[in-house]
Amino acid sequence: MPTRNAYIGTIALFVVTFAFQLTSLFDPKWVRYTSPEPFYTETNYGLFQKCSSLTDDCRRFPQKSWGDCDQDKGSGRWVKLCGEWRVAAGLNVAAAIFGLVILFALGTVLYSGERWHANGWKHVLGLMGIFAGLQVMSMGLIAHVAQTSSMFVHHHYGLSFVLSNVSWVFATALAIGVMLYAKYAAQGRIALE
Repeated sequence: MPTRNAYIGTIALFVVTFAFQLTSLFDPKWVRYTSPEPFYTETNYGLFQKCSSLTDDCRRFPQKSWGDCDQDKGSGRWVKLCGEWRVAAGLNVAAAIFGLVILFALGTVLYSGERWHANGWKHVLGLMGIFAGLQVMSMGLIAHVAQTSSMFVHHHYGLSFVLSNVSWVFATALAIGVMLYAKYAAQGRIALE
């Protein structure tokens, strides 16, 4: 059974993980394009918008009216840019909701009685697994689109893509660490206080 200090440490580490996930959700830098010198321009594609340094503005992305969904028609490639991109954005929003649920669950377990301390970590681990899984699926969809769509030729992954990967890796490592701690603490191999 994890101790109160273990739950406090888990909360602190999960807050950092969740901050990475939220940053990746709202910062429009999942995929980026930089033009070669001497005319430097940068275009960043986020889950919900596309920002360009050339026009110095952002617009919703992807949009059928701007032709974003028609890039791969007739190319023979299996890419549904708009559909996959929107599903990836939805999965990431769902991960953010699960992140809030995890914070609430950790707080509840921390301030509940002995019974919740003994069994609450199992529920939190399940929620962390869902949190990480949703991010992995989102990241996989974005990676598929970025690698196969003709729209993203010569583009690179941006900071938000990296932060999303860091977030799910941290969440997975944290879940495994809590599980191992709970298992070995329950067997008396680690002092509880």
